Amino acid sequence: MELQKLLKIPKKAVWRRIVLTKKIIDLIEANALQLSKEIKRELLLHQSTRSYQKIDEKILHDWIYDVCSRFSYWLDEDREKGEVQQHYKNLGRERLLQGFELPEVISALYLTKRRLWAFIAASREADSALNLNQIVEASFLLVRFFDHAVLHVSEGYEESLRSKYGYEAPLSNPERLSEAIAAKQKLEQPIYEEPKLPSLCFTKGMIRFG
Repeated sequence: MELQKLLKIPKKAVWRRIVLTKKIIDLIEANALQLSKEIKRELLLHQSTRSYQKIDEKILHDWIYDVCSRFSYWLDEDREKGEVQQHYKNLGRERLLQGFELPEVISALYLTKRRLWAFIAASREADSALNLNQIVEASFLLVRFFDHAVLHVSEGYEESLRSKYGYEAPLSNPERLSEAIAAKQKLEQPIYEEPKLPSLCFTKGMIRFG
């Protein structure tokens, strides 16, 4: 349907829409440093992402900056099917090993998306050439990217969880997750049995070992 609409639009108009949408993405990349600082500050202070205080601030900043400074690179559909998928699966595995809960990781992605979306919305006020359609298109690309990021980070997290504890889908039943972890730890503990003492039996004044 979207393609049919574009085919009916004069080529100059289509090109203008593409250029203006790219202009918004370029604005994000041009302001990547400031956006990264703001997002990092929110992740460190927000109650839903407290575990991010464990990460070295420079490493956290570099991760956010990589998303913002190469936004057009990450938005490429082919990369979303390959490189983005692998990148965020690895991130999910890494966060499990670091002791993060999956909701915290997802919340961090949500907060990042929210800040970038607010920046996109505000860009219309700063540039009168941008109209609502360009804002919507850029927002769609943003949402699509972070939807994929959440999906793949969850896949990586649960693959690592299943490999480590033999359990998946921690959000569906946290109690089962706790039970699985406890059972896994119990199996890994060394087995120690108390020595069995011989039983004593008295027969006609004599002691006999049973």
